[in-house]
Amino acid sequence: MDHTLAWFWHLLWMLTLWCFHPQEVHAFFPNFWTRAMALTWGSTTHQDITEEAILNITVRLLSETPHPTTGKRLREEDFKGKILLADDIFAAFYGPEVSPKRFCGAMAQVVNANAAMDFDGTTQNDPVLHFDSELIYSSNAWLLQTRKEILQAVRSEQYSIARDKLGQLLHSLQDFYSHSNWVELGHRQIHPDLVQPGQEIKSVAEAGVRTCSDCSDWTCKGNLLANVAAKGLLTTGYYGSHPEKPVGKCSHGGRFDDSRHREPRGGINKDSASYFFSPHHYLHSEAAALALEATKHFLEQLWREIGNKQFMRLLDISPATGLSFVVDTTGSMGDEINAAKFQAREIIDRYHGTPQEPDFYILVPFHDPEFGPVHKTSDPEEFWKIFDNIVPLSGGDEPEMCLSALELALQYSPPFSEIFVFTDASAKDAYLKNSVESLIQEKKCKVTFLITEDPSRTRTKRETLAPDRFNLYIHLSHTSGGQIIFTDDKHIRQVAEIIGESSISSMTLFRHQKGSIFSHKGTRRKIRRRTTVQEEVHHFSVDSLVDKVVATIQGAVWSFQISDPTGETQHHSSTQGPLAKIEVIGGIYRIFLTHPALVGKWTLKLRSEGHYLVHIQGQSSLDFLYYFAVPVEGRHPGLLMMDSHPIEGVPTYLVVMAMGLNHSASGLVQLQAVTLEGQAGPLGELELKGEGRRPDLFVAELPPALLATRNFSIVVHGVDSEGRTLARAAPQASTTAGSLLELNRDTPVFPGRLVSIDWKVTNPASPKQYHLEVSSAPQLPVNLSSSRLSLGSNQTATGQIYLNVPNTTAPGSVITVTLQANLVHPPGDPGFAHIQLLVMPLPLVQDLSPPACKVTAIDGSCGPPPSPCSSQRWTATVQIRDEAGIRSVQTEGGSAVPHHADGAAQSATYASDCCSRQAALVVTNLLGQAYRCQVGAPPTVLPGKARSTTLPPRVVAIAGLAPAAAPTWCWVWVTFLAMDRMALLVLPP
Repeated sequence: MDHTLAWFWHLLWMLTLWCFHPQEVHAFFPNFWTRAMALTWGSTTHQDITEEAILNITVRLLSETPHPTTGKRLREEDFKGKILLADDIFAAFYGPEVSPKRFCGAMAQVVNANAAMDFDGTTQNDPVLHFDSELIYSSNAWLLQTRKEILQAVRSEQYSIARDKLGQLLHSLQDFYSHSNWVELGHRQIHPDLVQPGQEIKSVAEAGVRTCSDCSDWTCKGNLLANVAAKGLLTTGYYGSHPEKPVGKCSHGGRFDDSRHREPRGGINKDSASYFFSPHHYLHSEAAALALEATKHFLEQLWREIGNKQFMRLLDISPATGLSFVVDTTGSMGDEINAAKFQAREIIDRYHGTPQEPDFYILVPFHDPEFGPVHKTSDPEEFWKIFDNIVPLSGGDEPEMCLSALELALQYSPPFSEIFVFTDASAKDAYLKNSVESLIQEKKCKVTFLITEDPSRTRTKRETLAPDRFNLYIHLSHTSGGQIIFTDDKHIRQVAEIIGESSISSMTLFRHQKGSIFSHKGTRRKIRRRTTVQEEVHHFSVDSLVDKVVATIQGAVWSFQISDPTGETQHHSSTQGPLAKIEVIGGIYRIFLTHPALVGKWTLKLRSEGHYLVHIQGQSSLDFLYYFAVPVEGRHPGLLMMDSHPIEGVPTYLVVMAMGLNHSASGLVQLQAVTLEGQAGPLGELELKGEGRRPDLFVAELPPALLATRNFSIVVHGVDSEGRTLARAAPQASTTAGSLLELNRDTPVFPGRLVSIDWKVTNPASPKQYHLEVSSAPQLPVNLSSSRLSLGSNQTATGQIYLNVPNTTAPGSVITVTLQANLVHPPGDPGFAHIQLLVMPLPLVQDLSPPACKVTAIDGSCGPPPSPCSSQRWTATVQIRDEAGIRSVQTEGGSAVPHHADGAAQSATYASDCCSRQAALVVTNLLGQAYRCQVGAPPTVLPGKARSTTLPPRVVAIAGLAPAAAPTWCWVWVTFLAMDRMALLVLPP
């Protein structure tokens, strides 16, 4: 009966899919959500392959790497035959109290970059990126170039960029095994020459070789021709009509591949275990196993090449985090700078050589009108030398360029970093608030402000300063999950000790702000008119997995007391009581609950004049990561992770990845629901649904009403093994945006080259008018193709951003480009999109052989004048060889020219009437280099003369260069580079 029902629902889903034609996408199915959407429970996805490979290599690495303090290693055999989880691996190596949060976040970034290859409009239909259409040489060239970019990013310590590139490379590498006939040829080992520098892919079927026979069934066994297997020829399927499948070639196949109807019908893909999607579904397991082996092989080769330390940083295989300081260097900041230096030295000395040693140290100084530069290093002693040379500068007026410096720190900080801002002045650049908030949510960084606001301080005031001038800092600290501490010069060193208390496992248990906190002494000293002292009661929970609970109270507080779940009470005047140790630093109270804190509801009663702030945090191994995702339908459905906030009007899911579920002292933890908290209270509770295969992965669909709410927080709820409730709140608040902004660049960036970036703005809601602005860090001349937009509901606009990379730009440098969409009508908050561009070294002459074009055939004829030219046509077939791989072939007017694989080359077919007897084909390779191939009509046919339609092979001029008599390859290549530069100048952007 169960089997019948399953078959029925599968048939119903197939019939539903039959009714529409989704977007074209290519690959193993992208991620876990595919199994639910496509009912292909037995299929292995890109996510499965990538995560399992990363976890396997992590176990192998930690089995060879001694623990930095204990010297112990993992035993690889302890994990054989088990489902690998980050929790288990970290607990075995670092101990159960160490959070794998950053490792899970890094792995998720690789996985989501992998899956996005099937979803993003610029990559999902590119056959080069998916080993389709027999473009095996170009696909491997792309893999080799992306490998170079990964290595460059790692060497430049740009690990976030490297993770994105790694996910993209692994997607294409995995696709080779499901889209090619490698498995059908009987191979049970990975291809030895893929992604191997200096190795050549051999035995690829050429243009005229037939590869498949006709197949009219769902399952296409034996449709590969015998001569293909006999000669060991590699082929891959064609998908759709771009490029169009030549006669005799194989299709990708599956319900949504139109090319499957062109003879030979059928297909050869092994993307899934379902015959509905994959004609060679019966080989899916073999293809997935080889894809997994190839992924592990590449990761291990990468690890061996870059070394343990850099590989661990690439995947954040440590409990450490980044540490960033943003420091006001105005003349009045001497004590604060010294306090920041003292804490930096303390952290360097305390954690040196331990797993908690920060991965990165970042320092961004600022004053007015200057901010920066960014000092970033992974060497603690180098960081100390830079920091120790920071001295207060002259001046002392307020406000300062604080948010500009904070924005830089966010752009350069790794995800989940702690950023500490030292200042005594308000922000002059408050207009950057939305941009800073966007980066905080994107990077999931915590920002803590240490404000010294002393009435006795002599600062030059340009104007009367508002008493609420620090409210912007309060807001940013709150939305980031950090703190804001108001103190004075006398106590700044003691207060700065909170920097050393922060860790990746820190989480907020309770937070409450009332009124405006703007003085370390509390508002009592600021208020001349006596206000009524009020008593207020707050509750917070301590569960069985929380430890090291610390409460911070500041403001106009006269007294307070805390009570544990049994009712036992301690007054603030008792600094060492049964419940806690209480420290008083100026006007700040620091409350350290005695270990172990009693599980249950605690109470805080305080008497105040109405202006105060309470922040309570603890540490726990139970934590979670989350991201927002939108469902993508199609032949490979799945969930696309959004880099941005949720978009109003777009169906959105919340994906939760939990850590520490099975490593609590009280047994297994079960997560059950997620609560969405708005500014005015709860917005509703959603059930968390498990993924099935993964016990740590959950999904909840956001209600449409929420997507019209501007701000909300995420709180995950569950129970421990004894049925006691627990909750975890996401540190950062979330914001719903009204528009979706996207930036994309699909070719490398080189010094001295013009760079174009594609932008897209989508408006899913009511009509809007925008004004677009673009900026870069470092500051470079940037231009927009258009800056004014008017979009109706569900409309999208696209364009380009152009910037020139200076010749002097060092390889390994990063350029951050920010697009800002300001709402002109109706008024509203601006939207932001960011992209980081890694500058690569220019290709060396010896890296690649020069490209070449060869006319292999000319057909048709053009009569002598005054013959009617529009009724006569001619066609030229050009073979193009370019080791960099070919991205596109176009006429100078911009129209696409059909081209397809021809062994190690590609063949382009150009057709024209006789009104145009000459043409230049513009070829762009995968490095973004453009050059011209000249073609011409056959000579005029005179009366009584026969015409020939075949030509001896001849090399056609490249970029206007006639072939010289036996030039050296070096001279040809140098000349090509020179002409390439000229071509870029004259080609339309």
